[in-house]
Amino acid sequence: MMHIYSSFPDGFLVAEDENEKVVGYIIALMEWGNGHIVSIAVDLAYQNYGIGNALIKSVENFLFNECHAKHCVLEVRFDNKKAREFYYKRDYVDRKVLYNYYDDGADAILMIKRRFDLSGSYPIFVNMW
Repeated sequence: MMHIYSSFPDGFLVAEDENEKVVGYIIALMEWGNGHIVSIAVDLAYQNYGIGNALIKSVENFLFNECHAKHCVLEVRFDNKKAREFYYKRDYVDRKVLYNYYDDGADAILMIKRRFDLSGSYPIFVNMW
């Protein structure tokens, strides 16, 4: 993780509460002209307060406007309905299934958000249930 931080420190953001306790974070980097959200998490007790939204908006703004990323991509567990709905609300679309992506053999969905509109793209649609 320190290797990623040293090569792209602007892609690390943390959210703290009033006592400076870390309650959320996001890690992103640039790869081949695209932004890649490597990890995002918000403490369960602090979810549904807009922290995740603020983190992802901040990193997207940086990736799209400062780094001129063409797309922003991320991977999410296939069975993580709550996370997938979070990304759908933020204009991410399913791009493809990544079979056996995780160490436990679970599948992932590669999701993508384009810098501009998604016209002309060919997203896949994956049944969440």
